[in-house]
Amino acid sequence: MNLLVFTTLWPNAEQPHFGLFVRHRIAALARQSDVNVRVVAPVPYFPKTLQARFLPASWRRAARMPARELVTGFDTYHPRFFNPPKVGMRFYGRWMAQGAEALLRRIHLEWPIDVLDAHYAYPDGEAATLLGARLGIPVVVTARGTDINLFAQLPHIRPRLAATLQRAARVIAVSQALQERMLALGVSKEKIAVIGNGVDRTVFFPRARDEARQNLGLNLPDRMLLTVASLVSLKRIDRLIDALAQLPPELDGRKTRLFVLGEGPLRPALTAQISRLNLQDRVVLLGARPQAELADWYAAADLFCLASEREGCPNVVLEALACGLPVIAADVGGVRELVPTPACGRVLTEPTAANFAVEIAAALQANWSRTAMATCAGVCSWDDVAQEVLRYYEIGGLIRRPPCAR
Repeated sequence: MNLLVFTTLWPNAEQPHFGLFVRHRIAALARQSDVNVRVVAPVPYFPKTLQARFLPASWRRAARMPARELVTGFDTYHPRFFNPPKVGMRFYGRWMAQGAEALLRRIHLEWPIDVLDAHYAYPDGEAATLLGARLGIPVVVTARGTDINLFAQLPHIRPRLAATLQRAARVIAVSQALQERMLALGVSKEKIAVIGNGVDRTVFFPRARDEARQNLGLNLPDRMLLTVASLVSLKRIDRLIDALAQLPPELDGRKTRLFVLGEGPLRPALTAQISRLNLQDRVVLLGARPQAELADWYAAADLFCLASEREGCPNVVLEALACGLPVIAADVGGVRELVPTPACGRVLTEPTAANFAVEIAAALQANWSRTAMATCAGVCSWDDVAQEVLRYYEIGGLIRRPPCAR
């Protein structure tokens, strides 16, 4: 099977850690028998000369992106498309399709595409379904979170989103919650498969806390709260900082500290908040960390916290649980599906800073079984996910796999 992945959520030379949850699923699919993969990751057009420091970093990155590159072994193309910032959002899918059509036709001639695998329902999914119709290729759209949770609420995007999902040959939701939202858009339940994300079990597994802290150079007895998120408004890192301010500086004679792994435009605002609350010695903004290092952070911590306003199937929750780390999280997207029992953590229906503070204090006093969390029903490997995706393709008549591959 020749699988062409079509998505803007893909790592690249400028952002090597971007869209890793998509790349992990595709890498697992590529490991399966008889699956060949190429990637088309469209990029908004900006002139290469736009490199002035006063311009947004995203514009400058897009301008520098190569037309073609090898990303962790995958042949990746970056066709440009017209995408004026904050203007004409209802046309983004059509513009993306126009920018990529000539490339897809050329690839299809030399490497016949069996399935267009689109990630992110809008505008990526709309572009893919338009191209699939023109080239006669079936399209599978995977909904990831914001593409449904937010865009379905926009009056001028909702009908385009519904039409995209109805045109697709098959649809994958990464959580039951997303499936329910797609049903409300008029998509047939028989057309939707719920297939969550996975984790790399060779990287994320329980390990000794003291050893992990030593690996990270953290020779301290403190209680460690951990969150892994971009420093953007929807992740609500500010809420966790406010919650920490409401906790006693010490519990059982040990200081409670919050470590934030991630980078983004809100760093200055969060730094100011930390200073205003006099938490400089209790909150650490660590910046982005490589994927290989995350497992030690999960193992070193006492508690994982997620305060997001929107999520689909947050991989950070899966990774934390796979490492045996209890989770305190806002009840958004598919989080409740990932934390199915109190043995794995707590899910807050009212995720205020005060409620986070109460649950964090209680969780730090509780006795948790890291083994039980590591075998949580919501955690599976990426290879398991890939097998489930291929079974769905096969049931839907999109592919036929040889018996030895089943």
